Amino acid sequence: MIFRPGFVFLDFDGVIMDSMGLKLDSYCHAFGEFGFSRDDIHKLQIASAGLSRFKTIRLMYLALSGTEMPEGLYERALARFGEHDEASRARMKLMPGAAEFLAEARARGIPLAVVTGTPQEAIDRTVAHFGLGFFFTRVCGSPASKIEHLERLKGEYSLPPSRCLFVGDAIKDQEAALAAGIPFAGVNNGDDPFRPDGLWLEVTGLGDLIPFLRA
Repeated sequence: MIFRPGFVFLDFDGVIMDSMGLKLDSYCHAFGEFGFSRDDIHKLQIASAGLSRFKTIRLMYLALSGTEMPEGLYERALARFGEHDEASRARMKLMPGAAEFLAEARARGIPLAVVTGTPQEAIDRTVAHFGLGFFFTRVCGSPASKIEHLERLKGEYSLPPSRCLFVGDAIKDQEAALAAGIPFAGVNNGDDPFRPDGLWLEVTGLGDLIPFLRA
């Protein structure tokens, strides 16, 4: 299997940062007043992985309550999620192999971009907190979708899709890559989320991709 990507797009949570457990804590905190079970919230977190919190909170509430979420409750839950997520930042840590991958890509001169559903202001603060900014050509968060980011970046950098790679840990990431015509590498964190179509490679972490960065 020979493929040397010329530009790599990376999802953040669950790919670069080991933060999905903390995100689950934030969702549980957001819904604390409703009595929903942690296990049920976790199942929905997995099902909606790759989407922004703006969409996920509404989808979770609908699935757990059977009704659309009133706007006032949505705004309160969104604020509670954001507060908890901000307070959790210092407890985040890099995924195994992520530091080595980022260093190897930088040494090889391979441009990287973060493409995440996390709000732009929040992902900017997290990247700055961990001193990761110099690894990335661009850091792209919501409200724009991952598909929109991928399409825009391809155009801005005049990138042929065949020389790009999107690395994510969720079926929504795979769908975004497929829609953009970009090869996809899936990070399987134990929940086996991917389909065969459009899956170039399945890995257990970014460290598995280091050989593909080397000439």
